[in-house]
Amino acid sequence: MMGSSADDTRTSLLPEHLYELVFVSDPALSPDGRRGIYVRTDIVRRAGDAPPRYRHRLRLVEPDAGSDVALTQGEADRAPRWSPTGHAIAFLAPERAEATKPGAVAQLWVIALGGGEARRLTSFAAGVLHHRWSAAGDTVLVTTRGEWRDDVAADGTGRVVTERLHRGDGIGWVSSAPVELWRVEATDGARTHLWDFDRPPGTLEPTPDGEHVVYLAAERAEESDMGRTRLWSRPLRDGAARDLLGRSGSFTDPSVSPDGRHVALFDPQDPEDWGSPTSLTVVDLESGAYRTLTHDVAASPSVAGDSRIGAHPVAPRWEGARLVVALNRAGRSAIARVDLEGDVTEHMVPGAMHDRVVTAFDARAGRILALIETPTSTGQLHTIDADGSERRLTSWNDALLRAHAGGIPAPARTFDTADGQALTYWRLDPVRPRDDGAMVVQVHGGPYTNYGYGFVFEFHLLASAGYRVIYGNPRGGSSFGAEFARAIKGRYGTVDADDVLAIVDHAVGSVVDDRGATTPSVHLTGGSYGGFMTNWLVAHTDRFRSAVTQRSICNWLSFYGTSDIGPFFTELEQGWAPWDDAEALWDRSPLKYVANVSTPTLVIHAEADHRCPIEQAEQWFTALKRLGRAPTRLLRFPDEGHELSRSGRPDRRVQRLEAIIGWFEEHA
Repeated sequence: MMGSSADDTRTSLLPEHLYELVFVSDPALSPDGRRGIYVRTDIVRRAGDAPPRYRHRLRLVEPDAGSDVALTQGEADRAPRWSPTGHAIAFLAPERAEATKPGAVAQLWVIALGGGEARRLTSFAAGVLHHRWSAAGDTVLVTTRGEWRDDVAADGTGRVVTERLHRGDGIGWVSSAPVELWRVEATDGARTHLWDFDRPPGTLEPTPDGEHVVYLAAERAEESDMGRTRLWSRPLRDGAARDLLGRSGSFTDPSVSPDGRHVALFDPQDPEDWGSPTSLTVVDLESGAYRTLTHDVAASPSVAGDSRIGAHPVAPRWEGARLVVALNRAGRSAIARVDLEGDVTEHMVPGAMHDRVVTAFDARAGRILALIETPTSTGQLHTIDADGSERRLTSWNDALLRAHAGGIPAPARTFDTADGQALTYWRLDPVRPRDDGAMVVQVHGGPYTNYGYGFVFEFHLLASAGYRVIYGNPRGGSSFGAEFARAIKGRYGTVDADDVLAIVDHAVGSVVDDRGATTPSVHLTGGSYGGFMTNWLVAHTDRFRSAVTQRSICNWLSFYGTSDIGPFFTELEQGWAPWDDAEALWDRSPLKYVANVSTPTLVIHAEADHRCPIEQAEQWFTALKRLGRAPTRLLRFPDEGHELSRSGRPDRRVQRLEAIIGWFEEHA
């Protein structure tokens, strides 16, 4: 079924090439901006009888000297943080003897850059959650959990649950022990317990004077249930926490100014709209007065990708009286500087170089260290200097992607729907197209994410198998403004479904017009919200040759009570709780219409997914089997959560990719 290309004899990119990928994460600049550190992750394919696993190590770069060298030789080293003097790095890693064992917890380590081995400073039973250097650089603030063990797992007795949110995706059973704040001496590891948090916090931000710590945490369980936190400042010695804004919200990424007067953070443009664009907000630490600096543009990027293992920090970075952020517009994200009056200056690059995504960055001393992807390149480190000059520092995976034929990006296309909405989509063309010209349409998750100029290994695999890959942004996604995002509130399966079909029709028409080809067959897949949309579409149209639904939603009524985000997500997105309007939720559930499905459908789900629980897949698969109108199969992955496709165990990721391609081949 494959065509031929006389001028490209490269071998195909295959699922097993995932094992050869290198992943870059957590870039951090030294205080003087002259050196950088990052986490390099590779895959250990087999070690005796152990399954494949990820290995994380720190590397040190000196952009001006052109050097890039290994700093650590551990198995799970992560979260590097420069000391204020730039002479040492604090990071998290398990004890060396425990590093590859299941359940190993991370401890705090410090390595001096002048030479010598890394030193472990802590031995907390629950490990270290977060860490930050003090302004003086002589101590490190860390959080850990109090003593807690899962007695039920140990002896099989009944579990008493008092919190609604008692299981979390990627976490499992949530510890009931309090989160504790400790001060650890950087020289000898001597530690002092400071206090316990009332509710679990996120990252810590010490003030420059060393007197306070700023953090995000809910005030009560009801706020946690709704995915909301508050912005707090608390003295490190005696004193109560102060609620700076006097309200809760979907806040993220606080960053304290160098003078200690302000904290910047991301805050949804509409505090009551979980999916509205993230605005950059600055808060006065003394008065709590705040100012929103950006409007109707996402101030933190959410462009989808599947080759990002590890942390990808995009918190606002202070540069004197300005802030550095990565703005997300129309599938791109670019570095921008924003002053305290809200004036924005974007770092512009010429021509097609603008078609890229900043997925992480740090900024110090006038220099930016950014992790940048393109549709044909995994995340690579770049420096951007104060004069606008830019250098690429790394080239991981370039040789692999040159050696094997992946996809060829076609120019983005924008068109207007019948009701006047502008939509943008992309096409990844195969080097050797299938004789039938078949396409695969991908629907992104979220729904408040977006497709664009990021790198997606899965798309290149499909293109290498001969498929044209179509991926776009129906209404409800991010990076196209608030009105575009809120268009599907309470309306899932309406204009968004129409938009996906409009993208399909336009893409099919463009291929026929461009190449004079016959009308190609079209396959469909998506995960999370994209899985919901896959279910919805195959229940409402026979447009697709086959479908793969992944980590999907099919029943809003059961999702409400089983997902870790069920109550707040259902109420915010659909508008009702089951007892408010069960009929309305059922009307928006693909399961109501499952008897219409005739499209061959593969169902892929992870058994430990607490975001979109496995019961959703079980309901959909059971209905398809019972009805018998559509060929179907269920692929279940043990011990994996919602992030299977992006960070699951490597061999399971490979099996998933093989299954997707195999299903489309089986139903060509």
